[in-house]
Amino acid sequence: MTFPQTPVPQPPVFKPRPFQQKSPPFLPYTDKETQEFLEDTSDLDDTIKLWDTKAKLTGILTARMIDVVQQARQLAEVYFDFTTGRYKYIRAGRRIPDKYINSANVRLAKSQELAFRDLTKQLIDGEISDQQWYNSMRKMMKDQYRASYIASIGGVENYTRSEISKFGWRVRPQYRWLDNFLIELQNGKQPKDGRAVIRAGMYARAGNAIYQNNLLRIAEQNGMTMARRVLGVTDQHCHDHDNLPGCVELWQEGWIPIGQATEIGSTVCRSNCLCSFEFRK
Repeated sequence: MTFPQTPVPQPPVFKPRPFQQKSPPFLPYTDKETQEFLEDTSDLDDTIKLWDTKAKLTGILTARMIDVVQQARQLAEVYFDFTTGRYKYIRAGRRIPDKYINSANVRLAKSQELAFRDLTKQLIDGEISDQQWYNSMRKMMKDQYRASYIASIGGVENYTRSEISKFGWRVRPQYRWLDNFLIELQNGKQPKDGRAVIRAGMYARAGNAIYQNNLLRIAEQNGMTMARRVLGVTDQHCHDHDNLPGCVELWQEGWIPIGQATEIGSTVCRSNCLCSFEFRK
């Protein structure tokens, strides 16, 4: 008589888990890619709309050159007189004070600062990815900086191929700092907390420097020989410190040769600077 054999139990087979490779961090764009991005004018309408709605001084970016306006005065509300570097209202025939444009540019910067902060809060709360935050910051910075730049040259009529290239070169350092911001967010050097929110807002404050420093360049090209610093509307002006000049001391110098003027943003207060320039021959 034979008995059925009991099968020998086999050890369980454990299938190894597939290797989970961590996705590489999103990398910043190259300088060449950034320059191409900044020189792309297909989204120029976004910049004009941003200025009109946030700076609240409509017609500046779309001002017509004076010779064009003389031929068709009904086509524009504002024109730019390149010989004097001044905007004027057509119907009233009066000059738009420089302080109005300065104030409009500061309003734009303050509005964008809130937008940059809100965007970064979304990143901290996990509502958007690093890539979404970075790309949005790049676009929002471009529209703000370009609006400030175009306002300084008399509107889109003067936004020539040469000026488009100069704009890219002028603001690219801001994008290198943004790239470093992204890297530090990814490696943990910059914690995703309130400090990141404050840091993001600082990128909007650079708008005043972009506008004023380009006015300085244009004034020198147009034969102005003297410049002086005008203190911004704040009660917290900076003083000389750690080999950096202070706005108060620069203001006290009064009129100086234009080539010796210290650019906005190169003082102790950095991007917080709200100072402006005046020029004369």
